[in-house]
Amino acid sequence: MDAQKFGAFVAQQRKEKKMTQAELAEKLHVTAKAVSRWERGIGFPDINTIEPLAQALEISILELMKSERVVEQAVPRNQATEAVVDALQLAKEQRMQERKGGFKILAAALICLILVLYLDTMDWQADQILFTLAGVGLPLFCVCGGFALLGYGVWRKAAGKSSGQIFGIAAGMLVFLLCFLGLFVLAGSMGVGPVPT
Repeated sequence: MDAQKFGAFVAQQRKEKKMTQAELAEKLHVTAKAVSRWERGIGFPDINTIEPLAQALEISILELMKSERVVEQAVPRNQATEAVVDALQLAKEQRMQERKGGFKILAAALICLILVLYLDTMDWQADQILFTLAGVGLPLFCVCGGFALLGYGVWRKAAGKSSGQIFGIAAGMLVFLLCFLGLFVLAGSMGVGPVPT
């Protein structure tokens, strides 16, 4: 299903009903920001919102899923099948996004746990913590993160997906690392840091 086509169709139907985004959002119990995202083609409504959205716009679910008005009474089997496949694909994508969100939360919790355990082993001494984070943690994060993002960017490019921002972030992390290490060495050579002259 094409998000841009879907969004333009929803916006057109909403305007024909002389409804604002806020009014449509209120009918669907979602935010006006969510409706705006749909209409701009940034995302799709939750699968459970499809039927109420079609009702609010006074169109059929088939018309909503096809993103076009259907004037015939009898819908050809292939069009109905295509609409069902689109709905199932949308549900699958939403489940994947939900799963990714859950994994991100678990990863953040694990990182926090490791950090707390690490700080506890250092007896919460600020100078050791600061030196370890700045001298070891930050460079390792930049190197590992930068190369991981480069690999991810290459994979996205090979899959025919956009990858410019991924490459930009990866390059930014590696440039930041070089600048940081340069300042670290400069501070050491001036006698104000832990790096020997």
